[in-house]
Amino acid sequence: MLLLNDIKPEMSIYYCASLLIKEIKKQEGQDIVSLYKTVKEKHRISLKIFAYCLDWLYLIEAAKVDKKGGVYLCT
Repeated sequence: MLLLNDIKPEMSIYYCASLLIKEIKKQEGQDIVSLYKTVKEKHRISLKIFAYCLDWLYLIEAAKVDKKGGVYLCT
């Protein structure tokens, strides 16, 4: 599911995570709910895919969430 071989690669976790990174760069510190609403409006990502992407970005140490729920990119 990270990389798909079918005709819709734009639904892969890898691609959707790149969309999340772009949105986080625009407004770092945005809370998770606001980030999801922004990404959903622009790219029509489901909550399940959003959660997988955020988890994956955390696991590869590309993004972190603070105690208040703000999402930041790791540098």
